[in-house]
Amino acid sequence: MTAERGLTRAAAHASALALGVVTRATGMLPPRLRYGYVYPLTRALLHQPLPAVQALGAGLKAEPATTPAPAGDLTCVLGVSALDIGGIGSVVELLAAGLPARGVTPAVVCLGDGMRAQRLREMGVQVRTVVDRASALSAFAELGPDVIQLHDAPSFVVAAARDSGVPLVSVLHNTEIHYSRTRWRRFSELLEHSVAAVAVSELVRSFHVGHVAVALRSRITVIPNAAHGSGLLAPQQRRDARELVERAVGGRFGDDVVFVCLARYDAQKNIAGTVASFLACVASGVPAQLVIAGDPSDWVEFRRADAIRRGSRDADRVHLLATSDGQTLIAAADAFLLNSYFEGWPVAATEAWAAGLPLILSDVGGARELVGRDPQRSVLVSNATGNASDVTDARVERSRWSAKRQQNSAELSEAIQRVVDTVHRERDVPVAPRDASAGVAATLDEHARLLRDTAAINTPDEAAQPGRFSGDQRGGTVRI
Repeated sequence: MTAERGLTRAAAHASALALGVVTRATGMLPPRLRYGYVYPLTRALLHQPLPAVQALGAGLKAEPATTPAPAGDLTCVLGVSALDIGGIGSVVELLAAGLPARGVTPAVVCLGDGMRAQRLREMGVQVRTVVDRASALSAFAELGPDVIQLHDAPSFVVAAARDSGVPLVSVLHNTEIHYSRTRWRRFSELLEHSVAAVAVSELVRSFHVGHVAVALRSRITVIPNAAHGSGLLAPQQRRDARELVERAVGGRFGDDVVFVCLARYDAQKNIAGTVASFLACVASGVPAQLVIAGDPSDWVEFRRADAIRRGSRDADRVHLLATSDGQTLIAAADAFLLNSYFEGWPVAATEAWAAGLPLILSDVGGARELVGRDPQRSVLVSNATGNASDVTDARVERSRWSAKRQQNSAELSEAIQRVVDTVHRERDVPVAPRDASAGVAATLDEHARLLRDTAAINTPDEAAQPGRFSGDQRGGTVRI
């Protein structure tokens, strides 16, 4: 049996090495080829069914109760890509749910339908799905907005928004390390046509400021993301959530400290490196397990992470799931871990913070702010590529190639041990969820104020005129 297990681990090591070579090769391709051709091909070749955790039931939802949206005196269309993928959809839903109370009637233009679109409709929010520039322009004309806010929207939605002649606000959700010179030129053109832009963290703002003309920099202000907490859960609800996750992973957690990571399997999230570093930590006897759940947008990344897992003697301490119910996973977890290469402001980490979990975050957009909210229990670790402000596509690919030897691995192991000790101290008296309502209200207030100021300006050129916005509205940071 021991020899058989050794052969199994050896085969997994070989698989991880081969997939690392594939990762290295695809990383040398331009992003448009990676995302447009390689990822769809590898999805077709490597796809496999994955277990997932469904919602436990009532009491775990982070979203506010759905109520009909009252009519406001200002209409804003939120333009976005797919609503059900990533944190951007959560931000759009938060805005759509909260802006009506501030006199702004929201509507959404997006790609495809889904659960989030249905929830928005149940709240009374108009949702239009579009497929091309013509359908997007028709949707804008039908909805008749006073202002359009773009959230990483597809290029044809951006083009239709510009064609509409409606004042624009662009929301910057990430440090776009994949952008080519052509993409940065397009972004600069969009910023020129936007009355204002919102960066979701100071790091995102500084990153974009470095790629645009000086005259445009003052249009970018910072409004941090926010998220509702799930509220106080009964001990039985937490036990039920933990048992549900145990069934999904096919194992038992016992007294181990359970870390959860809600992230896609792709180059940005550094899943293979996270798995390798976590396994190196628990190999020394640290009583912890890791549950990762997300969409395998890059199946090579998923398969490589799984091969690294299977090649370890502690393979049963890391569990890889498909996209799952985030609130159930957070309710089942003792701590939250995200070791990304780059982020704008991680919404899942914000939800975990609101639930009272200690965080381990790599140095990415929003990480310093979130860890700073709970510095005694949460830990910021270095970015696996080096300086967080200097992350590039090339540095990410070099770090991915060295997934088992990343430069922040030892620091991450120390952070895991520290958080495990914290959780053990708190087992008898767990930390209650935090009241995130003030932060949510501040985020919504600032978005509503910016939308009103934008709608009052007829042309983007007026945004550059002195006195159109006060100093704390343009080029500043909103503290939440």
